[in-house]
Amino acid sequence: MVEASKFWFEKACSHAPCNTLIHPWTSTCKDATATMLLSCIKGSYKFYAMVYLIQILMKGKKLGKEEMIEQFKLYLKSGIFGLTVGSSFVTLNCIFRALFFSRFNYYTTVLLPCTVSGLAVYFEPPYRRVMVVNLFVNLVFEYWVRTLEMKGWLRRTPGKETLIFMLGSAVFFYLMRKDRENRKRTPLFWFFTPPRVSKEVGEPIKGISGRSPACPHKGNCSNYILRGTIQLFGVGCAMTMLRTIIPRILTPTKALKSLRLSHLKLGLFFGGYIGIYRLVVCLLCRAYGKDNALYAIPAGFLAGAAFRASPSLPISLAPLTSTLQILGSWGYQKGMIPEQWPLVELLYCVCQGLLFHARVMHEDVCPRYIINLMTTVTSTKADQIQAAFIQRMLRSL
Repeated sequence: MVEASKFWFEKACSHAPCNTLIHPWTSTCKDATATMLLSCIKGSYKFYAMVYLIQILMKGKKLGKEEMIEQFKLYLKSGIFGLTVGSSFVTLNCIFRALFFSRFNYYTTVLLPCTVSGLAVYFEPPYRRVMVVNLFVNLVFEYWVRTLEMKGWLRRTPGKETLIFMLGSAVFFYLMRKDRENRKRTPLFWFFTPPRVSKEVGEPIKGISGRSPACPHKGNCSNYILRGTIQLFGVGCAMTMLRTIIPRILTPTKALKSLRLSHLKLGLFFGGYIGIYRLVVCLLCRAYGKDNALYAIPAGFLAGAAFRASPSLPISLAPLTSTLQILGSWGYQKGMIPEQWPLVELLYCVCQGLLFHARVMHEDVCPRYIINLMTTVTSTKADQIQAAFIQRMLRSL
């Protein structure tokens, strides 16, 4: 794959016309904008249909009529956000080329236009902007890690990723339990939300049967642990199956034949993660006769070992970005960060610019999520642009 340095980009692409690099499917900028818009309307709503379906599965509960209507409204807004970002790619690149002396520049071709188009995040409600920023910060970290690995400065292994996830989970679960005590909770998208610290106190109890008054849940401890394990195992398996079957939905027989036992790995991770966490917290509450937010540290650390069943770089980094999200939220609540500063929106713009720049200039280290996102939202128009870019680069070698 071609890696575009500033030197090679300027040499190969700076004087290229728009239709050669940005919209190879048509010769005029006006037609390119219209076709890109139509492609993004279709692609954006297709992409967000999958996103909202996964989020509903992650909640693990049935939605009422009002909740379904609210989710549909959010789905429409998210679709507008996606199609605005996607369709403006061609328009802004053509505009910036005209502004900068009819030339393409390494920084103004993708980085600047995609940073500006990130302002479309205002179509999302504030709490969803926070979650979108969390995702994109996580992807930027992944991009940096992959870049270091490609340069030979870092070596990743499943064992190292698991250890990072275990340490991150320990801190993250502790902060989540502390965050439950706040009046205004931080909006997080995670496998599950741990219950708030129980104020009840009881006598120390051995074993795991029955329930200690100190436990932060209702009902029998063993049932509580087993129910969470089975529920998250099912969610993990359902997510994997959806991801496997939906691309082959038009050929049901092939779709079913494509299922493998390996598709249970995500379910094992999810189920083991919540099961171990709940088990450790319950054991500590029963042993000491009281609950404490600090129990989340050993529980989160040991639960993180389940990550080894389905290692993934993006997920290994997720507790780190979510921890930063909670700390940032506390900064706003305590007045350390002025509320009028649009840091969330600006951070999203910067992250989007960096990631979309990586998609075009450094595809080898670009997170797979971003490649799939741009392909789906633009209905493969992004792939056509990438192919035109590569051809232009190869001619200059």
